Amino acid sequence: MKKSLLAFLFLICTGMYAFAQERTVTGTVTDADAAAPLPGVSVLVKGTNTGTITDIDGKYSINVPASGTTLVFSYLGYSRQEMVIGNSNVINVGLKAEETALGEVVVTAFGLEREKKALTYTVQDVGTRELTEARELNVMNSLSGKVAGLSINRSGSGVGSPTRVILRGNRSISGDSQPLYIVDGVPARGIENLNPDDIESINVLKGPNAAALYGSRANNGAIVVNTKRGKQGFAVNFNSSIMFDDPILMTNYQNIYGQGSGGVYSPASEFSWGPRMDGSQVAQWSRVEGKAGTTYPFSPQPNNVRDFFQTGHNRAYTLSVTGGGEKNQTYFSYTFADAAGVVPGNELKRHSINLRLTNKLTDKLTLDSKLNYIRQDIDQLLRQGENFANPIRNAYRIPRNIRTEDLSQFEYTNAAGLLRQNYFNPGSNGGMNPYWTVNRNLFNNTLDRLIGLTSLSYEITEGLSVMGRVALDRSFTTDSESIYNDTYIIAQDGRFGVGFGQVMEINTDFLISYEKSINQDWSFNVNVGGNARKDRNTNLSSNTGPNLVVPNFFALSNTQLVASTYGVGAPRDVNSLFGFSQVAWKNAVFLDITARNDWSSTLPRTNWSFFYPSVGLNAVISDLVELPNWLTFAKVRGNFAEVGNDTNPFQLQRQAFLDPGGRAGFLRLDTTLPNANLLPETTQSIEVGADVRLFDNKLGIDFTYYKTNSFNQLFTVGLPVGSGASQFFTNGGDVQNQGIETVITLTPVKRSDFDWSITANFARNMSLVNSINDQRPRVQVGGDFLRQFFVEEGAMFGEVYSRGYLRDDQGRVIIGANGIPRTTPGFTVRVANYNPIWLGGIQNSFKYKNFRANFTIDFRQGGSIASLTNAIIYADGLTEETLQGREGGLIFGQNFMAHETAVLETGEPNNIPITAEQFWVQMGGRNAPIGEVFSVSATNVRMREAVIGYNIPASKLERLPIRTASVNFVARNLFFLLNRAGNIDPDVTVGTGTAAQGFDSFAPPTARSFGFNVNLGF
Repeated sequence: MKKSLLAFLFLICTGMYAFAQERTVTGTVTDADAAAPLPGVSVLVKGTNTGTITDIDGKYSINVPASGTTLVFSYLGYSRQEMVIGNSNVINVGLKAEETALGEVVVTAFGLEREKKALTYTVQDVGTRELTEARELNVMNSLSGKVAGLSINRSGSGVGSPTRVILRGNRSISGDSQPLYIVDGVPARGIENLNPDDIESINVLKGPNAAALYGSRANNGAIVVNTKRGKQGFAVNFNSSIMFDDPILMTNYQNIYGQGSGGVYSPASEFSWGPRMDGSQVAQWSRVEGKAGTTYPFSPQPNNVRDFFQTGHNRAYTLSVTGGGEKNQTYFSYTFADAAGVVPGNELKRHSINLRLTNKLTDKLTLDSKLNYIRQDIDQLLRQGENFANPIRNAYRIPRNIRTEDLSQFEYTNAAGLLRQNYFNPGSNGGMNPYWTVNRNLFNNTLDRLIGLTSLSYEITEGLSVMGRVALDRSFTTDSESIYNDTYIIAQDGRFGVGFGQVMEINTDFLISYEKSINQDWSFNVNVGGNARKDRNTNLSSNTGPNLVVPNFFALSNTQLVASTYGVGAPRDVNSLFGFSQVAWKNAVFLDITARNDWSSTLPRTNWSFFYPSVGLNAVISDLVELPNWLTFAKVRGNFAEVGNDTNPFQLQRQAFLDPGGRAGFLRLDTTLPNANLLPETTQSIEVGADVRLFDNKLGIDFTYYKTNSFNQLFTVGLPVGSGASQFFTNGGDVQNQGIETVITLTPVKRSDFDWSITANFARNMSLVNSINDQRPRVQVGGDFLRQFFVEEGAMFGEVYSRGYLRDDQGRVIIGANGIPRTTPGFTVRVANYNPIWLGGIQNSFKYKNFRANFTIDFRQGGSIASLTNAIIYADGLTEETLQGREGGLIFGQNFMAHETAVLETGEPNNIPITAEQFWVQMGGRNAPIGEVFSVSATNVRMREAVIGYNIPASKLERLPIRTASVNFVARNLFFLLNRAGNIDPDVTVGTGTAAQGFDSFAPPTARSFGFNVNLGF
């Protein structure tokens, strides 16, 4: 008892002495080799939450609490270093560049941090600095060209448009092949509208091996985002950026022939097959007062399409505050983004408020809470593709003689006092004045998103802890459309509609973790947890129909019959139990074992439980055997994983729908029969790889081979006529993805005042459909006027079929009696497949004193696109390609399309001349275009991103209340180094669905973005 009392008194006295010695420690952190200061180094008092980071000159100042004896310095790419404080008040540190990758840490499952060298699967991290400098409204676009095997396509809906993201190829026949998004350890419904300034790190977990623990949705990989937390001390940061978007029209419009057909002028024609534009006076088409009945010069208007577009912008302002003490830290940020697209009226405003609190309630209990509110308003959300309300469609089709001064006067008042559209072909089936479209077809969208998280962690004893967490991701959307009278075809008498929707996901989980070092050689950790996921969503929409009683009065009451639709959404509950463990030997050999079992409400009770395991082995050879001096680090890894997946709700019972119409509506049965014996989809994957560093870490090579097979896919099979249904839902199929990935890092120069580093990535994936179903060897996923998108046995995923030339047994094009090639009657010719042969990217980073620069080039080799845009504008006679043969004399297979061999139906060589108008009108157009003629390669190389910055030295800021300051010139999508698609940007698709891949239809012009970024720290 006395010994215990003495010990207690001794501890009190020691603590009082330490408190009396509490002090401030300062110093400078530099690169040990280059003697250059390192900004952003984490400085932490070991065993506490007390920490800070170095400023732009590598300097730091930290208040060391009573118990602090050691400072820990860590920085990405450098070895972690610990320094005993002792009696020193100044501690300068030189960090060594990481030679063995021992200290590099990545965020993995459930927000846990692990040393990268201990991972048994492929993870690639992405630097976040450029996210806030070369800023994108959709943060996913910033990853293009930076991650091996990552393909990103943006949709054509204008500012803030969503993206389609694919890792290691498509897997799902009728479902979604996009990865799961994880934010702070919890699944999220996308990250496209997250504030880049709030992101601390992004790690890409590739394939099911890396993401198995996140459940069925992670069979396509996972993108893990870790957001910022508060830190000890107090700091304020202001980040401001402005980007300008310059539209780039890549179509070569001809400026020789104007409105009309057959060489004859017609003021109401939507085509440019008329006479030469010679400046002579022709009848004015405009009905605006003062112009109607007059004439105007029939002259080329080379800029009439370009005049429709504007210079867009993206402005963003972020104020963030971080602060706290040893036990409580807070991070707060507010961001306002204001953007306008290249299409007039297409605007976005976004407010984002983020608050994160970290509280050490006791020595063992920690509370982590986060609340993120996002409000986004988009005006004039662009309709896409062949939708007549798509203003791009109308702008691209402007005849070559139409003057901007006439077309921009988009409306007039007729003799009856009614507002009417001013268009050269009134009542057109497919044509409209583009200025009318953006000013009198109004589509607006509002989003309110709330992301919340609360987590409690308790350290039961040394090495044993328990965590409980609940997270919410909920969105409310409001849509409205206001279409004015005289909007041809769509709503001749006007239309008004509103829609409301909500989407909610709640995740509740727990995790029990235990780690133990058995002896000097052996250690292990074991984790057991569970998750309950609840998805809910509903929608309600109402509209007046195309018949407003009072013209252009937009209210639901302004109609004789309101049509409303209510959708119960797709409710889903998934409960899960999981466990994962790692055993380590000599901190060099690591064995990972995981297991998870899901219970899904969307599957029948007999099959709603599905189990899937994974196992991985990793050996750091350089820690086990002595290697030559030039071989700095070597590691090999391999793993196997199996991941299950459920299906969409309501596949187990036949659905009934109440459709509007009549007095009380109509009851309609779903034409798809349910299947009470559905099985969960299964994906099996193997992966092997190696990571080597050479020549004192100046050269690094990370190589991966993988193979995945997705079985028991869910799709429909057709039923015979008279069965009472058109199809039934079933399992089947095997889609295989096999490929390699390589990431190479190189440091050609590293000196005290100059650094040059290169990071290159390369990926090749083969996506093959091994089997589908004996009754259905091919599944049509989508289609349109131009093409049909199929998944078929024995072929690459995503074969595109269309109409094509009719050929003989020798592959020669058969020419009809009119001299025009004959074509197939249906979609029987394979014309495209968007899958690339390989993807790649190169980043060059330079640093000279306080200047730095970063340039990113990305590559896409192979794949093809079917273009409905070209099919229509070629048939309209708008492009330079349609100039040859205007006066006739074209002979297909000889002086025209000479790469083809053409014969008459008799087998003799073609000798029948035709005109350009005859050929392109027959081959193109909207209703039955020949896809073989309008398919192009998707191969392209572009300068994706450039950042040139200057960090103002701290010595220049000493008299100012500013701690750090940097100024950056930033640019994105600067130019194509190569583009085989010609006038098409291969990155842009119509929507983000599976069938959107490899399809071009009146997308907004690609835009070159450039601007400035200023970052100030206080």
